[in-house]
Amino acid sequence: MRDETKKKKYFLKRYRNYLIRIERLEEKLLLIDHQLLGVKSVGISDMPKGGQSLTTDDLLIKKEETEQRIQNLVDISRKVKHELYACIETLDDYRFAEVLENYFIDGLTLEEIAEMKNYSVQHVGYLYGKGLDRITIVNNDE
Repeated sequence: MRDETKKKKYFLKRYRNYLIRIERLEEKLLLIDHQLLGVKSVGISDMPKGGQSLTTDDLLIKKEETEQRIQNLVDISRKVKHELYACIETLDDYRFAEVLENYFIDGLTLEEIAEMKNYSVQHVGYLYGKGLDRITIVNNDE
């Protein structure tokens, strides 16, 4: 039973993991944009520079590659989100479905869900646990 719960949690956490990856790459993209601004406003100095400097072309290629990686992750995450919705929608009690959706798709903590629903954290934990027990994994390709 414990292994089954672990499998369900792994399956349900996949969407959140994609969102974290996308966020990390978006931060990387902002850094590249910042570097591009720095390249455009070149300051001349007689101080030696270590390392290899990036050209505008290098940075533009890096930016395009990062944007493509983000788009690929967004496309995959949409598919995963729909798989999660399909699983969550099989639950017979809407409260279980709400808690699992808020937690695994919306990324809220149990405390935030409790505050939003005017439930105690313990009650949300109970709904979370019961929802996990009753959910059926519809499609587990990974």
